[in-house]
Amino acid sequence: MKSQQLFAGIDVSKDTLDVYYSDCHGCEHSLRVSNDAVGHKLLIQKVGRSHCYLMESSGPYYLRFAFFLKKQSISVCVENPLRIRRFIQMNLERNKNDLKDARWIYRYATATPGKQWHPPHKVHFDCQALINAIDLYKHQLVMVKNQLHSLQHLPVPCRQAQASLLTVQRTLESQVEQLEEKLEKQLTEWQPVQCKHLSTIPGLGKRAIALLIVYTDGFSKVTSHRQLTALAGLSPREHTSGSSIRMRKGICKMGSGKLRSVLYMCSLSALRYNKACKALFDRLKAKGKNGKVALIAVCNKLLKQAFAIATKKTMYQENYESKLQTN
Repeated sequence: MKSQQLFAGIDVSKDTLDVYYSDCHGCEHSLRVSNDAVGHKLLIQKVGRSHCYLMESSGPYYLRFAFFLKKQSISVCVENPLRIRRFIQMNLERNKNDLKDARWIYRYATATPGKQWHPPHKVHFDCQALINAIDLYKHQLVMVKNQLHSLQHLPVPCRQAQASLLTVQRTLESQVEQLEEKLEKQLTEWQPVQCKHLSTIPGLGKRAIALLIVYTDGFSKVTSHRQLTALAGLSPREHTSGSSIRMRKGICKMGSGKLRSVLYMCSLSALRYNKACKALFDRLKAKGKNGKVALIAVCNKLLKQAFAIATKKTMYQENYESKLQTN
């Protein structure tokens, strides 16, 4: 008789880990430890190494414990928080606290065993941090420029405030330039072939290439262009029921808004330089489609091209024709 798999549900917060687990006799227990090296060792001593630990991918706080488990060669699964939330709602839970969340994560693990978690490449975290810092500085740069613009229209402008804001503006611009150079260097060293091949796609800029490589961990997390479309939140959405519910169709937007907005700007450039995207846009417009709908289709076309080029390790071919269309 095969031994039954033991599970432990982990609710992660910044300072603590709430654990709910079962032992080999079927008895269930709960435990709270600190989310640091001392707490991690204590948790393994109390719970054991034979359990499969399941936690949510909620922010950066789960990573320390997940890496600790991987270094100890202990089974660990990381699940999308939305799946856990829907599972709790399905069971009509009305209350919420850390212990209850840990118990529901444990129950989810026993009902739906997840896939084993594999840590991303180290450069992935470096590039992700660089992207976030660049976005933060660019947001602050817009704020500073707007404030400078408003000061210039005052009847009596404050020269000290203007000088200070100009200094901050130059500093932010310098930091953005340095971080973008560092990001490009990191990506080139990590994925030189993908960076070279993806850059040949007309209309796909450096920003979009960086986001695609980082979010997919070098295209190792996606196995089809549909998964890449879902990652960007560009999958088509339909909500109909019976004869009365006919909600407006569109895209689901359950994905990265940052990647989606960058791809939308790339689609505008692709209309000028990407032959296949321009043909798709014109064909949809001729059928009476809205301009924005056609641009979303162009975004999906760019994702298909990026997935094919990254996975097949080939350059962009302007006159390429799919064999599936000719058969």
